Amino acid sequence: MKYQSISVFLPVFNEEGNIKKSILSIKKYLQKRFKDFEILVISDGSTDDTNKIVKELEKKDKRIKLLARKKRLGYGAGLKAGFEKSSKSLIFYTDGDNQFNIGDLDKMLPMLDTFDIISAYRINRKDPLMRIFIADVYNLLIRILFDLKIRDVDASFKLYKKKIFKNMRLITNTGLADAEVLIRAQMQGYKIGQ
Repeated sequence: MKYQSISVFLPVFNEEGNIKKSILSIKKYLQKRFKDFEILVISDGSTDDTNKIVKELEKKDKRIKLLARKKRLGYGAGLKAGFEKSSKSLIFYTDGDNQFNIGDLDKMLPMLDTFDIISAYRINRKDPLMRIFIADVYNLLIRILFDLKIRDVDASFKLYKKKIFKNMRLITNTGLADAEVLIRAQMQGYKIGQ
């Protein structure tokens, strides 16, 4: 089955060692499953050859687009820009460091019949223990304060129907952007699955 259209965006900073492989694997995946797609790379002040590599790929395929900032504005600002610039009926984002397998999107796509947002979670998180502890506390606070029943709010592997952003004005430019989108969407009555 081929789906209609999707915007995939990658917020990146200095990913010259990963970005080409990441884009090409995403492109290969999308060509098999979507009639129409775009891949947006949101480069947040990269100082290495990330932008140069993406520009070369952009010349070969107009569906690949670089949105480069000269100075760093932060991860949340990258997410915000990705949501704003995505033009297709579905929006998906993940990090550009090859941390996730794009093929896992196959597990999320069938859930679109039931949910407006599908949020992945990491099963075997490979971060330092202190970072895992902080993430667990953060996720617990979000669940308690906002009744948002998501295991991993900040997992960088989420699929959205574009319609949820129609009347959503995001405020934060910080790492809280993921939580803000989920909380606002839930308040507006959209269904979130994982």
